[in-house]
Amino acid sequence: MIIGYNFFSKDFHGNVWDTAIPTSHIDEVIMGEGIYDDLFITVDTTHEKNTPIPDRWKLKTIMHSKFKGDLEGGSIGGGNHRVRNIQIYRRKHQTNEPWLLISQFPYDSNYNMYSFVDRFTENGAKYEYAIVPLSKDVMGEVTVSEPVQVDYEGVFITDLYNNYQLEVDFNLGQVTYNNNMSTSSPLNGRFPIVTYGNQDYRTGTVDFLPLSDEQKQSKGTKIDGKLERQYKENVLEFLKSPQAKVIRNDNGDMIVVATHGITTQSKNGNLIDLNAVSFSFTEVGKLDYNTMTKGGLIGEAGKSRYTFDERGNIVWAIDYIQDTENAVRTHRNSFPKKLGEESDKK
Repeated sequence: MIIGYNFFSKDFHGNVWDTAIPTSHIDEVIMGEGIYDDLFITVDTTHEKNTPIPDRWKLKTIMHSKFKGDLEGGSIGGGNHRVRNIQIYRRKHQTNEPWLLISQFPYDSNYNMYSFVDRFTENGAKYEYAIVPLSKDVMGEVTVSEPVQVDYEGVFITDLYNNYQLEVDFNLGQVTYNNNMSTSSPLNGRFPIVTYGNQDYRTGTVDFLPLSDEQKQSKGTKIDGKLERQYKENVLEFLKSPQAKVIRNDNGDMIVVATHGITTQSKNGNLIDLNAVSFSFTEVGKLDYNTMTKGGLIGEAGKSRYTFDERGNIVWAIDYIQDTENAVRTHRNSFPKKLGEESDKK
């Protein structure tokens, strides 16, 4: 070490090589004979020596060790255990709500970035997300995200793989609130005895006109009958599937449902290639861990890899594009514990 000399700098009194020192594969640092509060390594050349060290991991961060009881320097803390799985939790910002497990997937050391899309969100809500590494049943350090504001318009019906907006000719029919009860008539009594059970769920009907994006963009100037028929078939296959679905309204109402009783009705005249779709729905549970697990609504994440060139620019691996285009979330229903037990252990 030479005091005042920075081997990683690009200035005249810095790097003595023609190109910057490659840092894309640094995963180990040897330190000794000193007291260290923090170790931060980045390939971001705009980061000056007087710039405060960021608290959160960034794409160009190589290593950040905070020395809080361990020697780890990655973006997640595994508590000195080998990370095997990663979980993603969600809750509303600045509330006492429990963390809701919304994703779990195996950790793969061949990838260094995971992408997850949360479709089951309430409009107008502000969420925070937590990433938790798992080593068998041992939970690592909880990393909490910045708050995320949700903003969308309209009514959608969604599962892990599909998201349809109920936009054109949308009509929400009569909604029935169902409670189970039984009535018995005693021989020596004037009035019957009514007993209520614990059931409390909604049923109803929905009507809408599915239109492809191409049809919406044409503004009614042209109808591609074959394209609209194929789009309608995709919608029907989605509605007929046994997968649980979530109907999301921009007024904040969200309901987990099973769909059934699907019918279609062709439009008249020149619009005969367009078909209105109607279906009935039955509420199957609250949007919580148990319902999401049984309904196949716990997803995985898309995996990708990136490295850096000699100037510190991000270079994405070719399979990043392939993984992004594929369906990235797959149902998993083999979780070792209930959400409450997992969220209490940090």
